[in-house]
Amino acid sequence: MTGSMVKYRSQAGVTLIEVLVAVLVLAIGILGVAGLQSVSLKNTADVHFIHQVIGESEDIMNRIMANPAAANAGAYAATPPASAPTNDCSAVQCSTNDLAVWDLWQWSQELTNGFGAPPSAGANIVWDAASGEYEIAITWDANGAGAGYTAPTCTETDNSSAGCLFTVYRVAR
Repeated sequence: MTGSMVKYRSQAGVTLIEVLVAVLVLAIGILGVAGLQSVSLKNTADVHFIHQVIGESEDIMNRIMANPAAANAGAYAATPPASAPTNDCSAVQCSTNDLAVWDLWQWSQELTNGFGAPPSAGANIVWDAASGEYEIAITWDANGAGAGYTAPTCTETDNSSAGCLFTVYRVAR
């Protein structure tokens, strides 16, 4: 063997610093994934509740269309009743006004207690006789305030606010 021989040091393992850096990088990655999962779950819940209240808005509009005499008289303009009406319109023949009260109660029950109902959901329906329009405002606790929740103002101008769906339905005369 001619020439000079170079000896190479063999590496027996990784250093503690390399292990710590690898663990740190892994931890940051896991935290990032957990954060994305949290945001994804919140957005999924928001979309679910929006979908639910759109369906409920369409439901009350269909009920209004099915009872044109009461609709044209403004009978659906009310805060839904808190308890069941005395006349059960699913069992007996009701007047158009009694049917409107029954419809509002059933609708309110589905909005607040139905499967997948938004938290702290509430509604208000206003009748504008001059234009022949019903304004339907549905609110819910979109920010998870819980016991401290106060329903937001829900009008046409703030319809894009979280927890607010405002729709207008014009009655055919």
